[in-house]
Amino acid sequence: MPEPSTAAFEAEVARALRSLEADSSVPALDPLGDPAGAARALSAEGGGAPLILRVAPELGALRREQDTGFGPAPRDPVWLRIERGASVLRLAPLRLAGARHARPEAGGAGGAGEGTAEPREAVDVQLISERRPCCGAPTCARERTYVAAWLALATEERRLLVAEAQDLEAARAEALVEAVAAPLAAALGVPLETARGTEPPGAIAPRPFPEPAPTPPPALPAAALSRFAIRSEGELLVLRDHASHGPRGSAARNALIGAALLLAALAFWIQVMRSVSAGDSGIAIGVGSAAALLSLAGYAFLGVARFSSRYAARSAPVVSFGPGRFVVAPWVSRTGAIDLRPEGRLGAAISAGEVRDIRVLPRGDRFAVEIETDHGPIDALLTEREDVARYWRDAMDRAVASVRHAGGPSAKQRLRARAQAQQAPAAG
Repeated sequence: MPEPSTAAFEAEVARALRSLEADSSVPALDPLGDPAGAARALSAEGGGAPLILRVAPELGALRREQDTGFGPAPRDPVWLRIERGASVLRLAPLRLAGARHARPEAGGAGGAGEGTAEPREAVDVQLISERRPCCGAPTCARERTYVAAWLALATEERRLLVAEAQDLEAARAEALVEAVAAPLAAALGVPLETARGTEPPGAIAPRPFPEPAPTPPPALPAAALSRFAIRSEGELLVLRDHASHGPRGSAARNALIGAALLLAALAFWIQVMRSVSAGDSGIAIGVGSAAALLSLAGYAFLGVARFSSRYAARSAPVVSFGPGRFVVAPWVSRTGAIDLRPEGRLGAAISAGEVRDIRVLPRGDRFAVEIETDHGPIDALLTEREDVARYWRDAMDRAVASVRHAGGPSAKQRLRARAQAQQAPAAG
C-alpha cells in the first residue's frame, strides 16, 4: 500500500490529468528527464492521439538581499496536452487538490487547488544559450555551453522550459536541445528561434538525436512519472520528489518530542528544588545536570519543528548536480531553495569524477537508485516501481556526465590509487 501522503499526491495528480481529459495510465513525455524518448515521440509520423507532456515553469529571480547563498525558489512542473498541427494547447498544474486544500506555492506559483486546465496559445519555441564554468576548480579554465528551449505562450508573457542541456562542446548541447525543440515546434505549428535565425512552421528541418543515440525506454504512465522531476534551478540541476512534504512532514513529530522532553525536564527541575530544600546537594547537582540536558534537547527539537512547519515548498530535493560535483539530500531554505554550499544532510559534496556507477538495486519491496562512488555507495532515490527507478537512474547518469570535469583522475584519486597500490604488497 502507498504511504498516505503518496496516495494523496497520486489523487491530486489524477485530478489534474482528468482536467486535461487524460487518464493517469496514459504515457506521458518529460523532455527534461528523458529527452531522447520525447524527441522520438514528437518526431513520430501521423496525427495520432494527443500527447501529454510535462514541462517546467520559469523560476523567479533571486532575491539577493533575502536569499543570499541559495538558489531560486522551486515551482511545480505543469502538464501540457498538445495535438499535432494545433498551436492551441491545454495546460494544467501538476496536481489539483480542490479549493479546500489549496495552499500557495513558494515563489509565486499556484497552489495545488488553484486553476484548471485552460487553453493557451503557443507563440514560438525559443533557444537560448550561455557559457558556464566547467567544474569550479581554480586550475580549470574550460567552460560549458548551456542551452535551453523555452515554449512561449501568448497570454501573460509566460514561457515554459521544455528542454535543456550543457556540454563542453557547444554544438552537441545545441543538437541535444534542438532534437526536442524542433519536432515540438513542428507539432504545434509555431516558429523555431535558434542562434542561426527563425525557422517558420512549414520549414523546420528534422533534427537527428546526436550520436551515440540511446535507446529510449517505453514512456512511463503519467501517474508513475509525476512524483519525481528534474530541471535546472539557477546553475544547479535538481531532482525533486514532489510527493514529499520535505521538512514540514516531520514538524508535528519534532514538536511532540520537544514538548515531551521539556515536560521531563520540568519534573527534573522540581526534583532539583526539592533536593536543594532538603540540603542534598549531590542529588541536586546530578538531577540538575540531567534537567539541563533535557531542556536543551527539548528546545532544540522545538526549534527544528518551528523551522519545519514554515517550510513553504511543495517538494523536497533528492539530489543536486553542480559544476563538477553532486550533493545527495542538499540543505534547503524555508522556500525550498537549494543551499549553494557544497554540502548536504549526508555530508560534503562528492566530485562527479568519483562516481563509479549508478545502478538500480532491490530494497525489500522497493527499488533504490544507488550511486557508487570512491567513498562508497549512496542510496539517492527509493521507489516502488523498477521502471521508475531505471528511468531516473538514466537521468542521473546524464546529469553526472553533464557536470563531470573532462580529463583524467583527480589528484585525490591518484593519491588514493597510489596508497592502495602500496598497501596491496603489504597485505599479501
